[in-house]
Amino acid sequence: MEVDIRRTGWPQRAGCRWVAYLVLWTLTVLCCLFASVHTVVASVGALLGCALAASLPLIFATLFEAAYGRRAKADVPVICCPCLGSAVALIGAFVLLESSGLVVGELSRVDVDSVKTLCSRYAGVARDRLPRTVCIQQAFIKTDWEAGKLRCESNEGGRVECKAAFAAAPIFDGEALAAVGLPDEIWAWAVVRGRHVDANYRPDGQLCGYLAGPDQFDFYLGDFRLAVQRVIEKHALRLQHQVTEDVPTPADAAGPPTWSSGGEGSGRKGLQASLEDRPLLLAADPAEVTSQEQAWLLAAAILLCLCPCVGMVCVQVALGGPLG
Repeated sequence: MEVDIRRTGWPQRAGCRWVAYLVLWTLTVLCCLFASVHTVVASVGALLGCALAASLPLIFATLFEAAYGRRAKADVPVICCPCLGSAVALIGAFVLLESSGLVVGELSRVDVDSVKTLCSRYAGVARDRLPRTVCIQQAFIKTDWEAGKLRCESNEGGRVECKAAFAAAPIFDGEALAAVGLPDEIWAWAVVRGRHVDANYRPDGQLCGYLAGPDQFDFYLGDFRLAVQRVIEKHALRLQHQVTEDVPTPADAAGPPTWSSGGEGSGRKGLQASLEDRPLLLAADPAEVTSQEQAWLLAAAILLCLCPCVGMVCVQVALGGPLG
């Protein structure tokens, strides 16, 4: 090892390799953190993770050529540590990929004061422009108005068995408004994959969930909308007033009320959106459903940042110590 270090130009070569490793490490971490944004980003992150794992043995093999050729007992740490670091880097990159949903969800989180505000901002907005997670300060799910969409499957005996697989319930601005139950006060819909909607409020009264993001949400979006339509049909819900962004309540609107049951693809946005087009909130508290992803993120931080074989600071010490 000392023979290699004494060679002319070794510090410069070590510095160049550390800079290259730093760039590769940074790109890998960033792509893996934002992998849930798009499949392409996830694929690039996986490829960069493999490249990062392969780079460590190559860096050390080209810097310590004499040690790799001699393979003496004193050279074992120089030969084995990069191989161990390669495995750790590969595992850390794929673990970080698994925690991407948590990171993107937290970065895109928004907080609103009421469900009406949520509707005014995001009703009719394209799904790729919606925030992942949202927390509503003032909201109440009317679970006794919930309805579901059935999923029918044939069993071994050839009989068709139908079970409630998707459920939806209206969200009001408060319990008092939910007790009155006016359709005009329904500003969003709580949806779940299951038999019943769980009104899972936080201790401070906030209602948190997803507007977009989780795979099951986007994949079953059509089923969730059918569950919402089932609620509307079951309780004969119809909007009685045309609400505008500048008018806080329908009672302040001028002229006679207009009746509209709305319709899919009506094109209206904000408070003017039909009942079917109002925001869908996946009723799953991100703080609870991402507990596994939180553990993955912690593991990735340990593997990619604190591990002596992989972390860029530790690699700098190993390669750049003689540079100082």
